[in-house]
Amino acid sequence: MTQTRNNNTVLVTGANSGVGFEAAAQLAESGWGTVILACRTVEKAEAARAALRDRVGKDVFATVAIDTSEAKAAQAAADELIARGTIIDGLVLNAGASSSQAHYNRDGVEITWASTLVGHHVLTMRLWEAGLLGAHARIIIAGSEGARGTLPGMTLHDVGGLARAEYGGDAAAAIVALAKTEAQDGFVNMHDYVTAKLVVAWWAAALGRRLPRGMTVNAVSPGSAPGTNFARGAGFGMKVMVVFMKVLGPVMGMAGSLDAAARRYVDALAFDDDENGQFYATAHPKKLVGPMGRQDGFEHFADASLQEAAFEAVVRLTDVSAPSSRIAAQ
Repeated sequence: MTQTRNNNTVLVTGANSGVGFEAAAQLAESGWGTVILACRTVEKAEAARAALRDRVGKDVFATVAIDTSEAKAAQAAADELIARGTIIDGLVLNAGASSSQAHYNRDGVEITWASTLVGHHVLTMRLWEAGLLGAHARIIIAGSEGARGTLPGMTLHDVGGLARAEYGGDAAAAIVALAKTEAQDGFVNMHDYVTAKLVVAWWAAALGRRLPRGMTVNAVSPGSAPGTNFARGAGFGMKVMVVFMKVLGPVMGMAGSLDAAARRYVDALAFDDDENGQFYATAHPKKLVGPMGRQDGFEHFADASLQEAAFEAVVRLTDVSAPSSRIAAQ
C-alpha cells in the first residue's frame, strides 16, 4: 500500500473469535492505526476490544455491530460507519457460519450463503458509494480451498449445468436458487459451504473489474485452522472431523494454526495494485495449509461469465448494486 500504515484504518468482520480475532491482533501489532472490530453484537465487539487491548498493550480498536447474514443489519452498520466518516483502507470480510441443518435469514437466504456473501456485499458497496474506501483500499474476503472442488465430502454444485437445465441459461438465477436452497435435493452443509466459497471467488473477480484503479479485492482462504468456531453449529460428523484435524491435521499438512491463518489476511492486505480479482489459497493443490499462492491451475475460477453471474446473483439477493464503476464505463 502506498499510504503510511499507522494512519490507516482496517475493518475486520467476525473479529470476536477465531481467525478474525487473531487477524485483528496481528494488524494492530503490525502498526495499523485503527482496527475496527465488526462483530455480531456490540457486546461481543466490546469484549473482543478488551481482550485485544490486553494482548497488544494498546487501544487502537473501534467497534461496530454487524450481522453479516442480514442485509438490513449490514445497512445499519454501513450507516453507522458513514456517520463517523472514517476512511477505511482495508476490509477483511472474514465472518461466516455453517450449520448441519438449513437456517435462513429474513429474506429466505440460507445462513451459510448469507453470512458469507450478503452482509459483506452490502457493506462494501455502501462504503464504496459513500466515498469511504481509501484510494488504495484493499478488500479481502474469506475463501476456502474447498472451492477447488477436490476435497472428499465437499462437492461443488454444478452452477453452469443447473443454469442450462433449469433456468434457461441464467446462471445468476441458478445461484440465487442455490442460496435459497430451492435448487438442491436437500441441504448438505459442506456442499453448500464450498459452493458459496466458489461464488466468493467469482464475486471478487467481478468486483475487481468494477473498482476504481488503485483499489483491489481478492478472495483469500485462511487455510484449515481447526481452532476456529466454524463447526459450532455443525453436525456430529463434522465435529468429529474437527477433532481429528486438530490431532493429526498438522502432521498431514491439512491443519494449521490461527496465527498462520490470520497471517494470510495480513499479507494479502499488502498486495500491490496488480493483484486484483484473484483467489489465493494454499499453493500446494493437495494441502490445506502452507505457503499461499494464486489458484491459477483451476479453470472454473477463471470463467468470466460465471464471475459476472455471481456478482449479479448477490445483487439480486441484497437489492444493492455496485456504484458507477469501471466496467460500466467500458
